[in-house]
Amino acid sequence: MRKIVYLAFSLLTFYLAGVYRLDVLMFLFFTEILLFAGSCFLPGYFLKNLDLQIRLEEGENGSKKNEPVSGKIIVRNKGRLPVTLFILSLTYRNLKNPEKNQETKLNLKGYVSARDVTEMQFQIVSQYCGILQCSIRELRVYDYFRLFRKKKAVNLQDTQVLLPEGKEIELQGLEEFRNIEDAGDRPSDLWEKRPPDVDDVREYQKGDAMRDIHWKLSARNDELFIKTYREDVIRQASLFLDLRYEGNARLREMDAFFELADSIIRIFVRDKIHLRVWWYDAAGKAMVVMQVSEEADIRRAVEELIRNARFYAETGGDDAIQLYESQIQETMSLCLNTKFQLTGRGEVLADFAKDLERRWSSDSLS
Repeated sequence: MRKIVYLAFSLLTFYLAGVYRLDVLMFLFFTEILLFAGSCFLPGYFLKNLDLQIRLEEGENGSKKNEPVSGKIIVRNKGRLPVTLFILSLTYRNLKNPEKNQETKLNLKGYVSARDVTEMQFQIVSQYCGILQCSIRELRVYDYFRLFRKKKAVNLQDTQVLLPEGKEIELQGLEEFRNIEDAGDRPSDLWEKRPPDVDDVREYQKGDAMRDIHWKLSARNDELFIKTYREDVIRQASLFLDLRYEGNARLREMDAFFELADSIIRIFVRDKIHLRVWWYDAAGKAMVVMQVSEEADIRRAVEELIRNARFYAETGGDDAIQLYESQIQETMSLCLNTKFQLTGRGEVLADFAKDLERRWSSDSLS
């Protein structure tokens, strides 16, 4: 349409130049024709001199679901002419979504001066955990009069792991299951027994236990000395993430599993319990084991889970799981399965399925 209007205006100029015999109008007509011809080649020149980059920025504590993920597209113009209009076709999707066609498309408009760089900022919010992928699919450029355009396919992308929000939950049945202290006021159930290491000695003080006296050193010096120990026991537990699933898991179900795993791990870190988190990698046919003892370990373990874990058929990896489970020494061993149940010692300690169903129902109604 723009071309038709432009050519009609040029023909009108030519007609008026002939009727009124005005050189200035004839000069204007030839100028319009030259501009029209030159505009035909400009988009190709612009396209050749534009370089693109896309980046997703990660927050200090990682990117989380339901929080804006900031990104930017860097456009570099290596040419000698400014580009007054270009349009980028941007798509984003969650790679954990089994529905492959669930992409959201955006068009971003911009301009860039000659031999300059411009940055285009954008933000994306996802309601699910997973792997956010942003891609530039197409670049379109226009001449100055927007009479001509040229486009090319682009395949630039960046990804960002979307972590759970880090909510804490309370497990009422877990306190009784832990059985941390026995009648002797010594940790039992969560503690990995090992021979104590003598760290140092000190002089005897009133109230010290007789069993801690260093008898050989005391006899040699005619003075009582007490052995001091390194921490002779370590609070240790294990959490098996059972990824076996019957059927095809939907994105919201995977999101709920990741969120529960994160919340349960936080309970152990809060209580200063060293936790072994493990699951079976069906793709690599190997066991993945992560040690968690502090906040940084939570992010590392959950990020690894989201990035690489796959739900798989019920029968997969049974022998490998049983073999590894028999080698675990921790007396406190829990399991979170894809039915959203936390189990231990053959008992169901917590069942989150009903709460999740209510939440999904309310989300679908809102």
